[in-house]
Amino acid sequence: MQKKPFLSPADVAQELDISSTTVLRMIHSGELPAILVSDRIYRIPSASFEMYKAGTLRAAVLAPVGGVKRRPRLGQGELLPNARGETVARAR
Repeated sequence: MQKKPFLSPADVAQELDISSTTVLRMIHSGELPAILVSDRIYRIPSASFEMYKAGTLRAAVLAPVGGVKRRPRLGQGELLPNARGETVARAR
């Protein structure tokens, strides 16, 4: 069986027998290195996780990458009709 190159916080939580919220806290504190895939999705490299379990992981170094680009929301800024059919409000 081939190992996955990246693990989700739920995978790590199951392996360590802790909650996924605790794993996210570890990521945010810099204790466990992770990659921000989108606004709220993190992935932990398998090699880093194995080093963490073995106790050989040094301080996490954040790679300088560009931020996640926000995608436009459909209808954002468009005028909307009210109950009488008059166009007054803007979509948020």
